[in-house]
Amino acid sequence: MSGTVITDLRRRGAVDPGRLLAGPLRGVGLQRLDPGRRTEVAADGVEHALYVTAGSGLAELPEGAVHPNQPNQPDHQDRQDHPERAEAGLPLVEGTAIVLPLGSRTVLTAGTAGLEYFHAVLAVPPSSEEGDPR
Repeated sequence: MSGTVITDLRRRGAVDPGRLLAGPLRGVGLQRLDPGRRTEVAADGVEHALYVTAGSGLAELPEGAVHPNQPNQPDHQDRQDHPERAEAGLPLVEGTAIVLPLGSRTVLTAGTAGLEYFHAVLAVPPSSEEGDPR
């Protein structure tokens, strides 16, 4: 298996896949936020994919964003039962995935048990950065 690298992200935290891969993946890592801590994730010139692996928290919705639990969608019951959740942001629990396309941003806030998530950073071709359709 020439060129194969195995990395323990729980020990190492993050790696630069650009040393081995030619694709758009520019960074991968396991990130941790202590209880109550916040961090902004901005897709300025890159795109992000996050996957919650442990803990809980909230992702603030960008201004003008449509909450996934809006009425007229199949799972709007949670918003009706807990309207404060919809206003505060998107609840993050183990197994939740968030994708931030170019130009978007969010603020992650860890819950009482903290928040752990896998974070991938993807390069965007120059034509996409200039607003050309993909």
